Amino acid sequence: MAFLSRNTLSPLLLTCQNESSYLHIDSQGCSLFFDNSHEPSYRIQEPLLLAHGIMTNSKTVHLVVLKSSGDLCYTLIPGTGTPQTTLIAKLDVRGTRYRRLFLFPQGKIIHIFYASTHQSIPELWRIEHRFWNGASWKSTHMGEVVHPREPLYHVNLDNQGNLHLCTITFQGRHSLLFTNRFNGTFHLWGSPTETLKIPGEVVDMAALMTTDNVHHLFWVVKTPTGQFEVRSAQQIDAHVLSSTWNPSIAPIKTFNSPCKKIGALEIGGVLWLLVNTGEEVLMQNDGKGWKMLTSQTSLHQPLKWIHRDRKYFHQTYWLADKTVRHAPAYYRELGFTVKIQTPVPSSRQSFLNQTSASIPPIAPHTPTPPPVPAYYPEQSSPRCDPLPVVSISENIGPEIPAQINLRELNSPDLLNKAPIPNLNESAEAAEKTEVTEELKESEVTELTVTPGIDDPLKKTLVPEDSEVPSVPDALKVPEVSRRPEEIKETQGPENPKEEALQSMSIKENEQLQSLIKTVAHLEQENTLLNHAIHNMLSKFDQILEVISENTLQAKQGPDPAPIDELEPVKEAMANLEKETQSLSQVLRVILDKQEESDSSLEKLETQISQIQSEKVDAKVKGGFWNKWIT
Repeated sequence: MAFLSRNTLSPLLLTCQNESSYLHIDSQGCSLFFDNSHEPSYRIQEPLLLAHGIMTNSKTVHLVVLKSSGDLCYTLIPGTGTPQTTLIAKLDVRGTRYRRLFLFPQGKIIHIFYASTHQSIPELWRIEHRFWNGASWKSTHMGEVVHPREPLYHVNLDNQGNLHLCTITFQGRHSLLFTNRFNGTFHLWGSPTETLKIPGEVVDMAALMTTDNVHHLFWVVKTPTGQFEVRSAQQIDAHVLSSTWNPSIAPIKTFNSPCKKIGALEIGGVLWLLVNTGEEVLMQNDGKGWKMLTSQTSLHQPLKWIHRDRKYFHQTYWLADKTVRHAPAYYRELGFTVKIQTPVPSSRQSFLNQTSASIPPIAPHTPTPPPVPAYYPEQSSPRCDPLPVVSISENIGPEIPAQINLRELNSPDLLNKAPIPNLNESAEAAEKTEVTEELKESEVTELTVTPGIDDPLKKTLVPEDSEVPSVPDALKVPEVSRRPEEIKETQGPENPKEEALQSMSIKENEQLQSLIKTVAHLEQENTLLNHAIHNMLSKFDQILEVISENTLQAKQGPDPAPIDELEPVKEAMANLEKETQSLSQVLRVILDKQEESDSSLEKLETQISQIQSEKVDAKVKGGFWNKWIT
């Protein structure tokens, strides 16, 4: 267990054309943020060893994570649907380390790469390729890479859907570059080809594929003098198998201090190179050669940047900006603009957002997805929110509107939608006019009509404290109110104040009754609304049950292979056999070397014995000759 050490997890910046997302990763999980949102849209609360992702469309993110339990999982996070997670494999995390995840979703095909090393041979890295072909997961062993610290390999994608694998392995005094290509049409790998022989030990590497299918490779090599050189090579046409790699004659730049990391990008036909050697060095090549733009002390935090455009995408090491949240360093130099961060929502706005989020949208019926979902651009729209806006407005008085919005959609078509008609609109309007008119009539104490000779009826307002002149009974006419259905007969002129008080009390009673009717009507509308919401929620529950049943049937269907209890044991035995084979190869090499050394020792012993015998013969011959002379 002492062999296992947690990886240094760096956050991910996922950009796709004009959209962006940010994946914060630590040892306890990860959180996905869209744009400048302050609340995560997706979260994993489990210990992680590795995590990688890519943004393929607006609000659509693909994630692959390796948990501390050994589960290698793939997750599709659509913009409007529910995230879907699938277990790919169960890996051994007790005696094996894992580094450098890559993820390439291509419609129905999903590619995942990673490197692993066993504690018995920590410098030997095995590169694995797992891909979903639309029906099942496949696994391919891509070979080994020898390096004391990190597996040096990179994967790029050309505009025809072919994958290009570059690996650099250390051979003692020099490093070798091997390349291989995956045919995106037939889903077949070629054979690895030795392309370049690089003198010295390569410390780090970066690679990218431009829009015109020129394959660029950058590496940092340690020279015999202790310096670090940044060099490059390029393949003019990656589509042609026989296309050669052309290394640069002179290094791009030489550093005296060790190089930590290197990152490369191509934006708008311009190449960008970022080297971190304790100092941050940003270089640019617009076709006229490399030139250094900035060089400053390293103050930024490391970042993995996965940038996707219509014709290309890059996965590279980069740095995070110090001042702007969830932005890459030197974004101004690169020509990017950062959106202004939205302020933290208030309590009322957050309550409305929670209310709107509590009612899930009704998704249209779609066919059952495969066991591992992929992104299908032809089956999704940039915005899918079929739930209509429910807006109910009640005007109790002329200046007291009361509006309740159950859901507010963030849609540009919201202003063009017609409001839902109210069935009792005419009756309510009549009651409202009656209430307002009665409120106005409360200010008038008495209304009398005095006929003229030639003129029509004239309406005169008589205040409460004025004197009413005595009029003969024959000339009295009944009082005419503002409403034609209510005609009240005037009583005798003896008690005008009592008449005014009675009329006021009657009007107040009428106003009170109309208000009671309005309140009762509102209560009835409220009960109907609650009933409608209850029915809607019950329908949502039924829809969710149907979806869950479909997912269970899809999981239990005959397409995915059943999980056998002996599969982990078989996989472990296969891994042990592979490891024993590799160990046997190493032991064979060691035995060969021992045999060579033994043979050389035997030769030396024979030579020594011959020399000793020659010396003895010389001594014997000399003594006999001397005796014969004497």
